[in-house]
Amino acid sequence: MWEQTMKDCTDGAVNIDKKQQVDSQGDSGFLSGSNLVSSELDIEVEDEERTDEQTTIKIAPEPVRAIDSGLDLGLSNTLSQLSIKGESLNPLDSGTIHPDSEELAAGEVKNEDSQEPWEIYYTQDDDGDTQLHISIIQGFLEAAFFLVSMAPHPCLLNILNDDAQAALHLAVLTQQPRIVRRLVLAGADLTVRNFRGNTPLHLACISGDIYCVKALTNQFTPAERTWLEPGKKLPSLPQNLEQRNYDGEMCLHIAAAKGHVELVRHLLQLGANVEAREGLGGRTALHLAVEHRRREVVHLILNECRPQLEARTYAGLTAYHLARCLDQQLAMELARYGASPSTPPDLVSDTESDEDEDEEEEDGNGGGGGGGGGGGIGGREDSAAYRMALARFNLASKNVTAIASA
Repeated sequence: MWEQTMKDCTDGAVNIDKKQQVDSQGDSGFLSGSNLVSSELDIEVEDEERTDEQTTIKIAPEPVRAIDSGLDLGLSNTLSQLSIKGESLNPLDSGTIHPDSEELAAGEVKNEDSQEPWEIYYTQDDDGDTQLHISIIQGFLEAAFFLVSMAPHPCLLNILNDDAQAALHLAVLTQQPRIVRRLVLAGADLTVRNFRGNTPLHLACISGDIYCVKALTNQFTPAERTWLEPGKKLPSLPQNLEQRNYDGEMCLHIAAAKGHVELVRHLLQLGANVEAREGLGGRTALHLAVEHRRREVVHLILNECRPQLEARTYAGLTAYHLARCLDQQLAMELARYGASPSTPPDLVSDTESDEDEDEEEEDGNGGGGGGGGGGGIGGREDSAAYRMALARFNLASKNVTAIASA
């Protein structure tokens, strides 16, 4: 009995000591070693649970970065569950690449500042030249062909440099008919003008390059048609042969004035109008050929075209009138073909007034021997009147003076 009582007292004392020990530990705020161990175990268990939870969540390709503010507001789980995989968030028309797209994974994202190769080649330099202009000037045939085939639209072939020259102008000026033909096949504009209003065909007629003229005007062969892309419209050849430059000249006028017989024949075969007048003086191709003493061109027009020999310029002069002052042999030949050996109306009135003045001088002198001299004066006045009429057409004064003195 006594032993049982002592045992109970001992157990009570032990319990009181343990309670005091626990209370003392809680009051001191200091964690003992055993508590640290147990707390670490609890933390590890929680970490393992969180790790298990995170393995079930798909992480976005680009993890969300949050600034550590030091406050845990319970948003970490919510932010980790965010995803930008929704297609509505990245429409294709927004100009951005979807983060899960194949292009992004392959590293093929296109830079907005990058240019296509044709954009680089057809960019103009300080002189306004593109690489196509430069390759034609330098005579690089294959490079020019490559650049022509690379152009996505024919309008790029018509770019003018600072001298108002397109690729076709340069190809004609450098006498490269193969490049001319390739540009025509590619759809280059045949009516493009330079600063004088000349088309490439005008320039070819000035230089007398029959090969470039044919490259600009001949119809396409069956072999050339195979080079065209399917569905591509063929350019219309030849161009409008009555197109004028800023001096009012057509291609036929230029070829006749320069004496290029083959060009004149080729243009006439294509349908050029032999009676068309240039804009400044109203001269036809025959007038210009006579004015510049192009005998072969005059013979070609007379034999193959049968032109109107009585056609007059804006000053009322026919081809015979011009030939009479410049070339007597041409005048005789024109008369043989049917030209009327007449005197221009303006010159007739001038001659009549001169004769009246001569008669007054003769009456004043009272000498019968002055009649012969009157005829000579009349001849000189007639030459002077012709000289005045021809001056309206900007003819060379030395030619007129030589004929008048003769």
